Order: sequence, then structure tokens, then C-alpha cells
Amino acid sequence: MNNDKGYFETPEFRALLRKYEQMKQENSGLYFETDQLTDILSYYLFHEKAQEVEEVYTLAKRLHPGSPEITKMEIRMLLSYDRPEAALPLLDKLQYAEDEDTLLLKAEAYLALKDYKTARKIAREILRRSTITDEVSYEALEILLDCGFAQDVLSTVNEGLLRHPDSRNLLEVKAESLIELQRTDEAIEIYNRLLDEEPYSTFYWEQLGHIYFMIRRFGKALECFEYESTIDDKIEYAKMMQAYCYHHLRDYEKSSKLFASLGDKYPKSIIPDFYKALAAAYSGNTSAINDFKRVAVKGMAKGASNIETMLALLNVAMLYYKTGATDTAIIYLKEAMQYKPSCDSLKQIIANNSMLYELRDKENMTFPDINVSETKEWYEYEIMFELSKQLINKNFPLLALYTLHIARSTAPDTAEIDAYIAYVLYRCDNKNEDFRRVISSALNGRSDSLFKLFNVPYSTDIMPEDFISRIKVD
Repeated sequence: MNNDKGYFETPEFRALLRKYEQMKQENSGLYFETDQLTDILSYYLFHEKAQEVEEVYTLAKRLHPGSPEITKMEIRMLLSYDRPEAALPLLDKLQYAEDEDTLLLKAEAYLALKDYKTARKIAREILRRSTITDEVSYEALEILLDCGFAQDVLSTVNEGLLRHPDSRNLLEVKAESLIELQRTDEAIEIYNRLLDEEPYSTFYWEQLGHIYFMIRRFGKALECFEYESTIDDKIEYAKMMQAYCYHHLRDYEKSSKLFASLGDKYPKSIIPDFYKALAAAYSGNTSAINDFKRVAVKGMAKGASNIETMLALLNVAMLYYKTGATDTAIIYLKEAMQYKPSCDSLKQIIANNSMLYELRDKENMTFPDINVSETKEWYEYEIMFELSKQLINKNFPLLALYTLHIARSTAPDTAEIDAYIAYVLYRCDNKNEDFRRVISSALNGRSDSLFKLFNVPYSTDIMPEDFISRIKVD
């Protein structure tokens, strides 16, 4: 089985895919081997074409009833549909449960379940059995990378390259491990070498473009993705990444047009609509508020908690605030907080450095984003505290006051949060009893931030009234 993008571009696979699609079009009864159908199924899974996947699976069951390869197909489908817990029982039923192909599927299942120790053990067993240049070894190394063992992979690949210096698979995995380790100059050098040998490889142009994107060299990234589209204008990923590049380069007209085109082709996707709304907002278009409201409604269809709805409503709140409609802004902020997702999704807020909140996924994260959000395990109260500080810096103090109280409600130590509540109350000229209470709480909790925010020299025994009299904030 081959399921990597590079294989899907080969003449061999293209001919196979044409043969299959022609059979469908003509409704003829051509015969396909199980390994051929597996490759076609993998291609459609890669491109998230669910209907085509089901059609291949149905054909395979009809042509090869009872074959263990059919079970493997079902397992691949379950893994692709993010149902690894349903895949494990099927793996146990396979007659040859210890062959490399089945072991790879097991490793992928445990990887999806985030059981990295077991996935690593299985991948290591595959490497022990196989020659380093075998396709199955390539897949095992990819699993180790996904488990987070980039340094182990790099060491293994470097040993293999001593014996096989021209192995393209090993060079590709080495480049990927270098990217994981953020040794990007070395990875760029490898892809440039590979492109010298295969200048029309869309896979290599895509990988090179993604490196430049992750190090925030958006002009260079755009050039790579444009080359990819020139070679094959049917690759939607290249167009999506061009849209992201134009967005970061502040060419909102071009980014909006590309996202609009993608939205027409993938109407269920929220990202194109979200970035069209961002483009409208950054371009000063008054439609932005309603655009984000429509994104929020689309996100609500996903369920009770999702980052798409929360961020869209948060942007609505900030846009209303900027117009002076403070009460309306707070209403939308409160609604946004009702859609808070899990911390894993919520932590993308930590890395935000734009005026409005931008929806992120694995494709449009940059290394600075990753370095901030992945430095530690974030708790919800910490994320809400960071959000509050961002809102203060963006000059939305009353929105920040609301999120500070959300953070405070679950924080084990409230001293630093109380310091910021005091600061917001002061800036909003609200020096009431609450102001004195949070000043006292912050002082009792030995808050460093309190003294920095109010430009007061640190003192361990200062009383609240004395502290208030020394405030020097302009």
C-alpha cells in the first residue's frame, strides 16, 4: 500500500486512477486487485472524498469477499474518520496480525488514541524487521515523527543515509524531522536538492512552501505555492495556502477572492467564510459584523462547544465595541463564552497577535504560534487570563473585565488576576469598593503585577489605602 502524496503524483498511480474513474464513468466491469483498490481508497481518504471512499470500499467487498484486505480498508476508513477505538477490535480479528502492514495500522490506531508509548514500540518493531529503505520503514519513521520522537528519527535516518546517501525516502524523512526540530535552513537545503532532481514535484514545492510559511516568510511561501499551482492547478491545498499568504501579506482583496473560491467548492468548511470576514474587517468593510455573525451561525451547527463560533462571536463583540456599542459588545462576548471548547482548541488564543482573532488549524500555524501554545499544558483559567490581557492591550477594557472574572472563578490563586481587575477598574474610572477589595486581595497574594501595572515601587507591607495614594498611572 502507498498512501503518501508523492506516490499519488506518480504516472503509475495516475494511470490506475484514470482507469478506475473511466470504469465508473462508463459503468463497465473492470477487475482491480485489492492492493490497487487500497491505493485508490487511500487517495480518496487523503482528499477527504467520503462518497468516493464508500464506492471503492463497496467495490472491493464485491470483488474480494472475505479478503482480510477488506478489513484493513475498513480500519483505514475508521482511522481517517477519527474513530480509532472502533478500529482496534477489527485489528485483533485479522488472521495475520503481525505482518508489517497490520502492525502499521495498529501503530496508527494507538497514535490516534495518543498512546505514544505503544505506537513507538510498534514502529520500532517494524524498523527492526525491515530494511531502512523499505516503504514500510518509511511509514514507521513517519509514525515516530507523529509521536514526537523527531531526534530519534533523525539519528536513525542519518545512519541509513551513510549506507544509502541517495535514498529519496530517507532524505524526505530527514527533512521532516529537521522541520519538527525547527532546523529549517537544513530542511530547506534538502528540498532544494530534491527539487534540482525533480523540479516539477508539487510535493516538494508544497513542503518547501510550508517551511517558509512556518517561519513567517510569507512572500517566499507564496512563490512556492504558486509554482505548485502552475504545475497542477487542481491542487486545492496550494490555493488555500496562497490565500493564507495573501492574508498575512495584507492583500485582503486577493485573499478574499481565493477564500471565496474555496468556500464555493467546500460549502461546509468554516475557514473560508471566517477569513473572508477577517478580510472585510481589515479592509474597513461595514459588512464584517454580519459576516462574522453568519460564521457563528454556521459554527453553531457543529454543536455546543467549538472554537469557530466562539472566535466569530468574540470578533463581533470587538467590532461592536469599536463602534461605541459597548452594551451590545458585552452581550456578544457573553454569548461567545458559552461556546468555549476544550483547552486543546482554546489555547490557539494564546498565540494570537492580531487585532481580531484568527481561526487556526494545523495548516496555518507558524513556529512562533506553536512555540507559545505548546510550551506547557494550559488550563482554562490561564487561557482566559491571557485572553483578558490581550483584550486590555487591544483597548477593550470592559470586555477584559468580563473575561477576568471568568478566569478568576476557577483560578487556584487569584492575586495576579485581581491586580488586572484593579487596573481595568482604575482605567475605567471605577474606583469603588470592588476596586479597593481587589487591591487588597492582590497585595495579600504578593502580586508582582499590581505594582508594575500601577507604577508603584514594590513594598511587602504596604496597606491598600497607602498603595492607592501612590498610583502613578497616567
